[in-house]
Amino acid sequence: MTENDRSKSRDRRIKRGVALVVLISLLGIVIFHRPLFLGNFGEVCRGQVYRSAQPLDGLETLMKSRHLSSILNLRGGSNADRWYSREVELCEANMIDFYDFPMNATSRPGRRQLLILLDLFKRCRYPLLIHCKSGSDRTGLATALYLMSMNHFDPNSALSAFSLTYGHVPIGGPQRLHEPLVEYRDWLLKQGFTHTPDIFHDWVEHEYRSDDDVNIPLKPLQPGPRDRVALSPSRASGATRHR
Repeated sequence: MTENDRSKSRDRRIKRGVALVVLISLLGIVIFHRPLFLGNFGEVCRGQVYRSAQPLDGLETLMKSRHLSSILNLRGGSNADRWYSREVELCEANMIDFYDFPMNATSRPGRRQLLILLDLFKRCRYPLLIHCKSGSDRTGLATALYLMSMNHFDPNSALSAFSLTYGHVPIGGPQRLHEPLVEYRDWLLKQGFTHTPDIFHDWVEHEYRSDDDVNIPLKPLQPGPRDRVALSPSRASGATRHR
């Protein structure tokens, strides 16, 4: 092979490599366009429930355009975090109930956690926005629970809330958030039952096992920042709608 032939072969390899990189990049943009460019925002139930990553600059616009009545924050945070204090301030200014419920994105969900969320979905004001940090994992779990308890989705259908298009990659820990749905699905098959919200709630309460299986009465989640709810439970028991 002459030097000219080797040069042409090398150029062809470079072009193929560049084309492959471009193709992979375009594919990644198509798959992850929602978390990359849209704040991972999605409509779960038309006009009722939305999901997103941590809303930042556009939060007040989102509140008003979607007429939000409640926000469920699953990522934690404190008044030392600007995004957190800003979200609390905007909720109070716009008479929106702010529910503060930190969860772990890589651990098996607790039974009490599931029951608290199921209870919240029955009594919170709608429209509701659910968010964590990225809107991929914890938000996916809460979305799936809402779909099963309020929209009668079966567990297989609800698992679609954990979607690659929302940036959910089920390796390295986040796959543990699937466990309640998968175990419930298998239990239904074994029992020969068809999913209903009541059966699911009963299963979580009596069959599901986790590290937080302690015999302590459940307290409904109250609106307001955690520090305020903890210091003044009587005040927190009244919804923030009056503020």
